[in-house]
Amino acid sequence: MLKTVIDRNLDTGITTVRLGGALSVATVPEVGTAIAKVAAECPSAVIVDLAALCHDSDALLSVFATMTHDAQLHWGVPVLLCEAAPGVREGLGAFRTYVALYEDSAQAALAVNANVPRWVRRHLPPEPASAAAARNVTGEACLTWGLPQLRSPARLVANELAANAIVHAACEFDLTVVYTGRYLRIGVQDNAKAMPRPPEEPIVTSTLMRPGSGRGLRIVAAAATHWGATPLADGKVVWALIRS
Repeated sequence: MLKTVIDRNLDTGITTVRLGGALSVATVPEVGTAIAKVAAECPSAVIVDLAALCHDSDALLSVFATMTHDAQLHWGVPVLLCEAAPGVREGLGAFRTYVALYEDSAQAALAVNANVPRWVRRHLPPEPASAAAARNVTGEACLTWGLPQLRSPARLVANELAANAIVHAACEFDLTVVYTGRYLRIGVQDNAKAMPRPPEEPIVTSTLMRPGSGRGLRIVAAAATHWGATPLADGKVVWALIRS
């Protein structure tokens, strides 16, 4: 049995996936799915903590090489491994050309900070002025990062996501903007558990979604390359990706 714990850090933009239990033929797909889902949210990086992972066969560890490649290819998101037990570390030796393995999460985080992507976060109150603040922060980030062509759609997406949080969640929220080199990601995280629901189909958690029922989400869907919503233990994050 495999246990997966996911931690999204708003201060660093890094998502950590902690894996525990046995990596086997039966659980390899679970590992691939877990890493693929968080990479598709375009965090600044994905750190995979292997401290509690054991494995049946060294060949199964190739899943980490595959997911590292796929996350970079499709989303521009780096995947870094850390805390591997001695047996897992030795088994990963055959794939060291394809994976980045660090002693601990602190070293992995330092490696992330030494390179792109770029990350901005703002904590905003549930006030109408916060939508304008979200627009301005996002627009300034685009100009600072040399992405003037994305400024207009990014400001529009940030405005609508913030406005939805102000109107529907009615609580403080966090705006995050990250550039992975392939996508600009704009996310709004709040403490409300109600998920945006497309009228013609049920919610599918942590996956890409089509336009929502509200005008704001229709605008987001039209302006963004992808958008989605991910439930969290203490609320949700609604996010959109714009291809650079």
